[in-house]
Amino acid sequence: MRIDEIVKVIPECGLIAEIGCDHAHLTERALKTGKAKAAAVSDISGNCLEKAKRTLRGCNNVTFTVCDGIPEGTNADCILICGMGGHTIRDILSKYDGSATLVLSPQSHAELVRETLERMNYSISVDYCFEDGGKYYDVMRAEKGVMTLDRMQRKYGRFYDCPTDALRLRLKRVLAQLSRSAAVNADRIAEITEVLSCRE
Repeated sequence: MRIDEIVKVIPECGLIAEIGCDHAHLTERALKTGKAKAAAVSDISGNCLEKAKRTLRGCNNVTFTVCDGIPEGTNADCILICGMGGHTIRDILSKYDGSATLVLSPQSHAELVRETLERMNYSISVDYCFEDGGKYYDVMRAEKGVMTLDRMQRKYGRFYDCPTDALRLRLKRVLAQLSRSAAVNADRIAEITEVLSCRE
């Protein structure tokens, strides 16, 4: 489910690059579904890259690199960075000066990723929350372009005013926790109530 949701966001492209690939299941699915014709996968861990090689065994259109972040000289049409915390994705993106389409799925602190995209002159075209196995994930796609986000968009998603069912459920859980100390959390409760009041 999670892999399917992320791959759904990937545009059809020539070369895709998966950063922090681990088993490279996203790349595998992108190649098998025809979303990409070739791939470059990388990971800071040589052991993880060996897992990726096993997953992609038989694919002649894939290169493998052990490195920290986006490999130097990467000329991909689309870059995937998924399954890392928002701080890590922010740090990786801060060193990138290319123009590839970015597909990102931070495990936490998605607001940091949105802020970084805004500073990089990237415009978010897809940004939503989905659920898989009782866990909630954010996925976004961004292309080069000017974008200005307000505080609520940075925090809850560019299109928070059209919340998915998953975002509603995620925020209802948070709201239940915050309500135990309502006076202390009044501002956050007001924010979440605003999002939940938006129509789909």
